[in-house]
Amino acid sequence: MSAEESKADVHGTCARLRLAKTRAELAKALYREVSGYSLFDLQAMRKRVEQDLRSVPPGYRRRLHPSVMAQIFETHHTLIATVRRGSQNIPDEPLPDKFREFCGMVERTCLAAEAEEQHLELLYFLLAAFNLFVLDRPAHPAGTPFPGGLEVEVRDGEYLCPVREKADDVENALCPYCPAKQSDV
Repeated sequence: MSAEESKADVHGTCARLRLAKTRAELAKALYREVSGYSLFDLQAMRKRVEQDLRSVPPGYRRRLHPSVMAQIFETHHTLIATVRRGSQNIPDEPLPDKFREFCGMVERTCLAAEAEEQHLELLYFLLAAFNLFVLDRPAHPAGTPFPGGLEVEVRDGEYLCPVREKADDVENALCPYCPAKQSDV
């Protein structure tokens, strides 16, 4: 894919996502977009994550790797399976205003990436959008570890994250869109 095709893909995808008004509509839109990715794309994403994790200390890497793989592959499977079974289990509730902000952040972040990385970067955000805006879950699954031994957890049906309030100032962080609350740790 050329640089111009990649940019057009990012713009087009974000424009189509912005048309969704409800969680159910977004699930269907995400399904259409994610279905355009191949098994080779998912394998490339896995390879990219594993390369990125090489710079992480070994002990932390061993704990983090399964969560990152779940974040990608379990979310992909859940998205595809949920929509194929029928979206009747997804509430037809309006999307929050933050969704439009999210689309803008995704577009800016993907377009700032190298052209050959934009396609996979976009896939990452599409999967995150499914968790954040359709399932009302954090992008990082429960059990995702963070430095210092802390992790995302579920307590009394509520998601808690040890870094929820600490990452809001990161330009392309998912935290501002995350339903998790700051854990009291």
